[in-house]
Amino acid sequence: MDFTLPAPTGIDAKRTATAPSWAKDLVIYELNPRAFTSPQGAGDGSGSGTFRSLAERLPYLADLGVNGVWMAGHHLSTHHFYGIWTVYAADRPDRIDPVLGSEDDLKALTAAARDHGIRIFLDVIAHGVVNSSSLITEHPEWFLGGTWGMTDYNYNDPGFREWWISLWERYALEFGIDGFRIDVNMVDPTIWDEIRERIERGGKKVVIFPEIERYHFSQQDLQNTPRDVYRIIHVDDLAGIPRGLSVGQASCHDYGWECLAGNHFYAKGSRAKIAHGSLLTPRIPLMFAGEEFNADPTPLPSLTQGLFGAGEQGGWLYGNQLDWSQLDKPEKQAMLHDVKTMLGIRKHYSHLLHGDSSLVTIASIPCGGESDYVPFALHTNGEEALVIVTNSHARDIEMRLALPFAALGFEGRTSLVLTDVVSGERFIATGDRVPLVVPIKADFTPGGGYRVLLVTPE
Repeated sequence: MDFTLPAPTGIDAKRTATAPSWAKDLVIYELNPRAFTSPQGAGDGSGSGTFRSLAERLPYLADLGVNGVWMAGHHLSTHHFYGIWTVYAADRPDRIDPVLGSEDDLKALTAAARDHGIRIFLDVIAHGVVNSSSLITEHPEWFLGGTWGMTDYNYNDPGFREWWISLWERYALEFGIDGFRIDVNMVDPTIWDEIRERIERGGKKVVIFPEIERYHFSQQDLQNTPRDVYRIIHVDDLAGIPRGLSVGQASCHDYGWECLAGNHFYAKGSRAKIAHGSLLTPRIPLMFAGEEFNADPTPLPSLTQGLFGAGEQGGWLYGNQLDWSQLDKPEKQAMLHDVKTMLGIRKHYSHLLHGDSSLVTIASIPCGGESDYVPFALHTNGEEALVIVTNSHARDIEMRLALPFAALGFEGRTSLVLTDVVSGERFIATGDRVPLVVPIKADFTPGGGYRVLLVTPE
């Protein structure tokens, strides 16, 4: 079964892009493959992570609850940005980075990922290549102008168009890639129609999610919401346009852009932000590697503050490696446990907690209390609802909920039972909008920051 979504930006409104049915249940985890495992700690050269070392971490990701990996790097690239290797400094998108491994290693990675129920998405640099790329001398007619200190593609050249379409078609059909995240912008959305259609004719469906524009969905669907300064999904955002598939992003790899070294994760250990911002909403959750245990960022040795390699050691989140030994610390284990619990709740209640907001009813819950985030409820059939309540403070609080029975599909009922899906604690709402006191543990503590209450008739 597929569902049809609005046409992506720049495409005639009469046309539509159809996403695979599995897209609504995605939980996406972004990683830099050189820095994700990084056995010698350098994240580059002999100390780089590889396709094989990433494959060894697939059981961890599957156990976490991840079923989609946005792998931000796979092809030949350079150190053009921030003094480190990045996929965004594309050199030859048609050639696998030998530091990461071989073509066979990439195929083995996607096969192993499928065995763990995980889909692999590639990062696509659609605007061009670094000025030193051999593609420019081999095919000068394929290029025109430049941005970001690089040379841009000429999308009007027929030879380039055929090469570009065939390239990503091959990654999907031969390498087993399940979709593409497109950096900056799509440049020409119609060429992605052709890529998608060819892949579908080959018997495979993929997802395409640009950084800002929408195709099947966008990496930054909430970028322009009224409360973007908090990067929190509030009820008015959830109920807004567009309905359908959309992303609830926690940390973006661009956090720490041109900043000094430091912790530039969005949540920084806040369970409330993670719960209310992405994992427990009708959005596709997207998190950056390490956020699930609030990793202490360790910049790659050559990471700079300046975009083109100048300045002191930088803090760009993409340019930090993961130190897996941090998981020996109790506080890191506790954060990981809480994120796994949230993702477990999401999976168990997948009929309500999924990435297509058009398939559920979203209601705000009148409340009194100290949380910065308004509680909300999700329901479909009037038989049950989930209420998400958060505490953004570093102390215990009490929330006074006034459940609107009719808005939750329980019109005519005289009382409702609210059961905490983690602890099993029960509360009784004795009437429509009659205040009900629900205590919530302090944020930043194990098991604190949020509660998920299953609402059923008494």
